[in-house]
Amino acid sequence: MISRPVVFFTATLLATAVPYSSIHNLQIRATTPFRRLSCTGKGVCERPESRSLRFFLVGDTGGIPIYPYTTYGQKKVARMMNDLAAVNPVDFVVNLGDNVYFNGVSDIFDSRFEKSFEDVYDAEHLQVPWYMIAGNHDHFGNITAQIHYTNYSSKWTFPDLYYKTSYRFGPRNVSVDFVFIDTIVLCGNTQDIQNGGFLDVILTKQVDPEEPSDPEAAHKQWEWIVEQLNSSTSDYLFVAGHYPIFSISSHGPSKCLIEHLSPLLKQFGASAYFAGHDHTVQHIRELDGDDEVVLSHFVSGGASRTDRSSAHKKSVPEAWLQFHYPSGFNPFSQLGFTSGAFISVDVDEYRAKFNFYKGSGSELYETTVLPRKRKSSDL
Repeated sequence: MISRPVVFFTATLLATAVPYSSIHNLQIRATTPFRRLSCTGKGVCERPESRSLRFFLVGDTGGIPIYPYTTYGQKKVARMMNDLAAVNPVDFVVNLGDNVYFNGVSDIFDSRFEKSFEDVYDAEHLQVPWYMIAGNHDHFGNITAQIHYTNYSSKWTFPDLYYKTSYRFGPRNVSVDFVFIDTIVLCGNTQDIQNGGFLDVILTKQVDPEEPSDPEAAHKQWEWIVEQLNSSTSDYLFVAGHYPIFSISSHGPSKCLIEHLSPLLKQFGASAYFAGHDHTVQHIRELDGDDEVVLSHFVSGGASRTDRSSAHKKSVPEAWLQFHYPSGFNPFSQLGFTSGAFISVDVDEYRAKFNFYKGSGSELYETTVLPRKRKSSDL
């Protein structure tokens, strides 16, 4: 259930004086969001003629705050996504936060919506719903504006800080639930970029979040998460947040999520957890004492820049780490001078297949996740 209703405008957002041309351009692109939002909350999107559900898993797409407001890596990834979707169309895109670097947006008319999102992902085969969540950088700005922008984009779909999306497809009604959460509300923010200047990007310090700024709001969201996980009877249950639970890269694991979210995902049998934040693509299989997989973790945060760090490699058991890209040294990688990376997902009644790609076109890695109700012996 969506925790708060979507509204069209607020007086706060309209208080800022905006040139008529900005309003005019915004209105021309405006489309009703109701069809896209029909899959969220209690609604379910039906795909009875489809044998599978396909989507891209991207994160940290937010470009840069200076001209040209995008990066080389972001454009490479966008082109590769469109090329893949031209052959095998996708139903939607899951975007894992840090939608606008480095300080989010100021209001609903902020030109960064256009320059760092609409203009970048304008190719024919990317005109599908983009399910958005907020990252730590988005919370430095006006999150309400990002939510309300849903009403003015044919792609951007961000009905609330946290929400559920459900799909059913095929003659056997294979069901997939997505629970989108706000890990910044749950765990607090991290001041890893102070002002977005060039030197600030180069000299950034990683500071882990310590505690939520609004404990009451965090508690309310935890209750909602438990409700969604407990009520899901879907064949696949994916949970998506910005902060990773486990990561070997610059930011590393989240103590808050290890303590509070990971036990819930395992208790209720989630299929996988998706995250961004670290600018890499990773696959981590969390194992129990009998070396059985209890939860798959996918980090996809390389859609506009990649980070070659493995600073927290020792924090993840060696047997858990299945794949990590990139590695090596590139002092300019965080500025977007790389080809970027993302994940393509194809879900059917037998398995969910995850393919990792570089923006330059090379396939890096492939793995599968089984349905919650089907054991490997059934295949």
